[in-house]
Amino acid sequence: MLTQTNLATVKAYQMRLAFQDAYGLEGAGAAKRRLQAWCRWVRMGGRKFGAVFGEMVKFAESVEKHLAGILAHWKHRITNAFLEGLNSVFSAVKRRSRGFRSFVYLRTMLYFVAGKLRLPAL
Repeated sequence: MLTQTNLATVKAYQMRLAFQDAYGLEGAGAAKRRLQAWCRWVRMGGRKFGAVFGEMVKFAESVEKHLAGILAHWKHRITNAFLEGLNSVFSAVKRRSRGFRSFVYLRTMLYFVAGKLRLPAL
């Protein structure tokens, strides 16, 4: 069985799932303890597996650095996911445009795409 072996990819996947599970917890206190324990686990894995876990160790350091902001999720129950998605749409419009002649044209196209306007067929 894969979980009984010491494969770095299996450990990394288990760590990913454990991190996701933290968001299912009810309170900020439990989430804080779980995230701190998760960061310790990742650092220990980084020492054991070396360069393979380098990016995960960087991510764990980022989680520790921004823990107060992450815990705000449990207080306010909101995320910026909608804005990130909208930004992705805007970036796609800019890439497709290959350069509008003015900002007015770009802004108009953004309104059409983001507003999901239905234009009548001609």
